[in-house]
Amino acid sequence: MPRKPSNILYGAEDKVPLGTLVSLGVQHASLALLFVVYPLVAAAEAGLSFEATQSLITSCVIFMGIATILECWPRFGSGVLLVQIPNTSHLPMAVQSLAAGGPALYAAMSLVAAVSQLSLTFFTGALRKLFPPEVCGVAVTMLGVALAEPALRRMFGLAHQASSAGMDLRYPMVSFAALVVIVVLAIFSRGMLRLFAVAIGTGVGWLLAHYVGLTHGPAGRALANLPLIDLPAIAWPGLAFSWAMLPAAILTGIISAVDMISTVVSMQRMDDADWRRADMGQAARAIRPNTVSDMGAALTGGFASASSSAAIGVAFATGATAWRVGVASGIIILLAAFSPRLIGALSVIPDPVVGAILVYSSAFLVVAGMELILSRRLSDRRIFTVGLAIMAGLAVAILPELVQATPSWAHPILGSPLSVSTGVAIGLNLFFRIGIRQEASVPVTVDDNPFEATTTFLEYQGDIWGARRDVIASAIPVVAEAAEMLLDTGVAEDGLVMRARFDENDFDVTLLYRGAPIEIPTLRPSPEDLLGDAAAVARFVGYMLSKRADKLVLGKLGERQALTLRFEH
Repeated sequence: MPRKPSNILYGAEDKVPLGTLVSLGVQHASLALLFVVYPLVAAAEAGLSFEATQSLITSCVIFMGIATILECWPRFGSGVLLVQIPNTSHLPMAVQSLAAGGPALYAAMSLVAAVSQLSLTFFTGALRKLFPPEVCGVAVTMLGVALAEPALRRMFGLAHQASSAGMDLRYPMVSFAALVVIVVLAIFSRGMLRLFAVAIGTGVGWLLAHYVGLTHGPAGRALANLPLIDLPAIAWPGLAFSWAMLPAAILTGIISAVDMISTVVSMQRMDDADWRRADMGQAARAIRPNTVSDMGAALTGGFASASSSAAIGVAFATGATAWRVGVASGIIILLAAFSPRLIGALSVIPDPVVGAILVYSSAFLVVAGMELILSRRLSDRRIFTVGLAIMAGLAVAILPELVQATPSWAHPILGSPLSVSTGVAIGLNLFFRIGIRQEASVPVTVDDNPFEATTTFLEYQGDIWGARRDVIASAIPVVAEAAEMLLDTGVAEDGLVMRARFDENDFDVTLLYRGAPIEIPTLRPSPEDLLGDAAAVARFVGYMLSKRADKLVLGKLGERQALTLRFEH
């Protein structure tokens, strides 16, 4: 079981008291339901009827809840706290397909996107090479950047105002007050206060917004007219097909898969103090329930969903990453589909309060992405992979006219900075792998300084291969000590060859030499062996090496002896 970090109160497998579980579930579910604004935007842009819009929203909420329950439950999904929201990666494709062919065309394209997303889960071995930490880090960073624009617009009151209008200072005042409360409670408080940091910050912001006159939405009689309990309104949308939309649908599915992988990796890092590598099997178990739910949403006229990056920020603020919180959230989301009044009440939450929550989540994701990128040693290849990918995403965000200059069928692909950055990162990662050997060697003679030779060789190869910094740092003194022992005791008669090999799971260093094999005793030798002959010294050092490396293997390669030190990566 992973070691829980000190800042996490309830880890993934921890049981949460019922009252706390319900309260945390309400926090996550309320935030998730706020994002129904995205399918509403798509419906408004496409000019859908009231009935079609109602089906789009209701089906989306139902399958958001189902997907959240299945993804979080270890028996069916990943066992990670993943709360679903409407999939923002679908927004460009949804606007175009709904406008061109109505719900029938969007349903068909959603099915194509779900199938392309699902197909990636059957190649978990390739996923590790396709999505190394730097690519996932770019995706996580750009998730934060993508949240920043709507977050800042709400924070400064620009979401519904013309750009020429002056700034209403009430908006940033409310937002900063709510944000300060959330940050202060998340950092300086303990126990129950920290668990409810987001809820308390939201409440303070809401009260302040009401005091300064910024509350809006259906209220009073209008809200009372909505039924408290009602059966969900969903319908079969039909199916239509468009070859022009097919590339966008396939890429939307791939981008959605990368989005899911990035959120799963972020939660893995948050929940494991000794995190080493992404568990792609767990990511695949999260993607499969999501795609099944997306297919159900498509067949009932709904909008696709994806794991919430904002929920990661809430989990960090509350210190609770238990999968049971996700199941509770999913049940609440599912029940919300049966209460139009409840969904309507969510629209009362003032924009600056929503902006504060999104700014907090955006800031966390940007830093989490950078930390993920820097978890590996960065060679020139990786520096350009990360830098050019982020620049490409920022280019379409800063210069939207670049997107408008492309063919209309490419707009759904190029309109999202996240899609562009992730696509460029994946392409450059594959391109820069050309010419990289996963095995390299260097001779070390008796005249060389073993520590200097080992440091130069392993650091250089670690940079090229993108190995984790801590693994290389721990391997250098162990390998140098082994090389020094073989050379100084004369066991290696004419020098040795240091051979390194790397994959995503292990970092192996083999010392090849001509001479007698050394023995690794099972019991600890006595210190007096250091005063004995060369063979006794070699046995003592060999025993110490076997305890410092994750695995030590003795063998023979041709006419040379082979001492292999393995370090888990």
